[in-house]
Amino acid sequence: MISIDGTPDFMIDKFLENGVLPPNGAFAKMKKNGAFASTVLPINVASTGPSHISIFTGASPSKTGIVGNRFRNNNQNWNSPNLLAFNQPIASETIFQAAMRQGKKVMTLAGVGIDYTNKNRMTDYMHMYPNICGPSLIIDLQVTDTTINSRDVESFIKLKSTTKSPSKAVFEISGNFKIPLYLYLKDRMFNPMYLPNQLTEIIVDTDDDLKNGYMTTIDTQNWSGMEIEKEGKKFNTSFRILKSDEKTGKFQLFMTAPAEVYGAPNGFLEKLQSVCGLWPGEPENRKQTSGLITEQIWLEQLDKLSKYSKNLILAGMKEKEWDLLFGYFSTLDDVQHRYTLTNPRQIDYKADNGNRPKIYAEIIEKRFQKIDAYLLEIINALPKETNLIIFSDHGMIPIHSTLLLNNYFEAAGFNDSKQNITATSSGNSAHIYINKEKIKTLDFKSYLNRLTDALKSLKDNKTGEPIFELVANQQQQKEYGLYNAEYSGDLFVSCKPGYSISDKFLPEVNFLVQNSFDPKMFENENQATKNFLLNGTMNETGRGVHGCIATLREGQPIFYAIGPDVPKKEIINMYSLQIAPTVAKLLGIQPPMNAELKSGF
Repeated sequence: MISIDGTPDFMIDKFLENGVLPPNGAFAKMKKNGAFASTVLPINVASTGPSHISIFTGASPSKTGIVGNRFRNNNQNWNSPNLLAFNQPIASETIFQAAMRQGKKVMTLAGVGIDYTNKNRMTDYMHMYPNICGPSLIIDLQVTDTTINSRDVESFIKLKSTTKSPSKAVFEISGNFKIPLYLYLKDRMFNPMYLPNQLTEIIVDTDDDLKNGYMTTIDTQNWSGMEIEKEGKKFNTSFRILKSDEKTGKFQLFMTAPAEVYGAPNGFLEKLQSVCGLWPGEPENRKQTSGLITEQIWLEQLDKLSKYSKNLILAGMKEKEWDLLFGYFSTLDDVQHRYTLTNPRQIDYKADNGNRPKIYAEIIEKRFQKIDAYLLEIINALPKETNLIIFSDHGMIPIHSTLLLNNYFEAAGFNDSKQNITATSSGNSAHIYINKEKIKTLDFKSYLNRLTDALKSLKDNKTGEPIFELVANQQQQKEYGLYNAEYSGDLFVSCKPGYSISDKFLPEVNFLVQNSFDPKMFENENQATKNFLLNGTMNETGRGVHGCIATLREGQPIFYAIGPDVPKKEIINMYSLQIAPTVAKLLGIQPPMNAELKSGF
C-alpha cells in the first residue's frame, strides 16, 4: 500500500492525456495492466488525518471518532486545546491491526495514526512519521579571533552569532530541553593540501571540545544531517549553508525543524538509516513565505523528502518477513498547497506579467513526474508475487479567499469573544461547537437556528454567491457519515470551491481575506492581516487546500492497483472505505472489524 498524499484524480487523468505523465510511466502502466477507479469518493471531510484513518479502517468518521483534522471532545473544558487527528485514539480497528491479528507480518514506513503511543498504533516493523518538536533556525554567523588546532591535522576558526541573527545557535526540543550549538569554520589555509576552489565547510558540534570529534560538517553545495539522542529519544535535523563570504567572514546557516524519529523493533530504524540516511525534514513553508529561505531551498527540501520516502520503501521491501507494507509520500500535497494557481480570482494569478500560473504549473508537473518515476522504480523492484495498491487521501482545491470563521461569528453577533461558540477547521470544512454552559437549553434551539440561517446566507461580497456548500446539523451529519456523539460539532460546514477556513480569532483582521504566500501580494493590508498571512498554515492560507465533502470533483482522490491478483478493470465508482477491504482480500484475510463496505474488486 502506498499513499500519495493530496493527489487529485482529475490531475492524473489530465497529465496522462496531455503527456505530462509518460505513456511508459507508472500510472500509465497501472491503468493499462491493472485496476483503476475513474471516480473515487472520499469521506465527507477529505483531509489528511480523517481520510487516512478512514482508509485504514474502512470506517467513516462516525465510527473512527476522527471527524476532522482538528476537532473537540464535547465534554472537554471549553478553554482546553483542540484535538488533532494525528495523535487522537482511533475507535476502529485498522487494516494493520487486522492483518497482525490474523497472523500477517506488517511493515509501516510513516503514516497517520502509526506511532509508539499505544500498542494498537504499532506494527511489526515501523518507521514512525517523524514528529516535529522544535523550531527551525536561521543563524547569521561571523568569524572570531579564536582559532583551534586539532592534533596539528585540522584547524578551525570559531564562529559566533551576530547580534541581528534571526535565531540563536540552540538546538531546542520545545518545552523539554535546549542544547547550545558550537559552530566553526574549517581553516583551509592551515591544510597543506589547500586548493583555491575547495568548498567552504562549517563544523557543527554540541560541546566546546573538538578533540572528541564533532557532530556534522556542512559545505556550500550539500545538505548535512545530524542526530541527537537525549533522554532515550532520537532527534534528526538537517543543515544547509545559505550564504557564504569568506572574505568578510560572514555566513548564514539554516537548520531544519528538529523531529523525533522512532522505529521498531530494535535496530530496524538504524538499519533503514544505514541505507537511506537521516530523516531530511519537511519543507519550511512559513520561512519561505517570510523570505528567510528561498524558493530554491524549499524545493530542495521537498525533493529530498520525496527521494527519502522512495528509498524507505525500497529498503523496506528488501526485508524478508513482511506480508503487508505501507509507504507514504507527502510531496504532491506539499507542492500543491503552495503552488496551485488556476483560479483567476487568486491574487497571484496575474503576477509575473501574467506568467505565474504557467511557472507554478511547471513546478507542480515536475513533481508529478518525479512521483511517477519513483513509483515505476518501486513497481520494477517488486517481487513477482506482490500486489501494489496506490491511493490518495484527497485531492486539492484552488483557493482565493480564507474565511476566519470565528471572526465572522463575532462580527455577526454570535459573541465568540464571550466564548459562546467556536469553530475548528479542516481546510475548507469546519466543525462548530456551541458552549452549552453559556447558551442554556431554553435558548439553544433558537440560537442554533439563527446561526444556521446566518451561515447559509453568508455570501461572497464580489459574486453574491453563498460561501458554503453544506451547513449540516447533527442529524444531517449522520447522512454524511460524520456524526459522532463524542466529537462532532453542533454544526458542520463545508465551503464551495475557492474558500478555506481558519479557526483563528483575530479581531483586527477582516473575516474574509484574499490569501497568498507572497508578501508582495498583501503588502497594503494592515499589520494584523499581514501577520495572519505570513504565519498561515498550508491548509489554512494555502493556494490549494483540502477538507471538502466527497462530491467536490477537485477534492476527489485516486485508486490504482497492479499485480498478479489484481484484475484488469476500470472501477466506475469507488469509495475510499473500500480500500482496506480490498487489501484484506488480496491478503486472504477478513477486513478490519468496523469496515463498512466490500472490496473494490
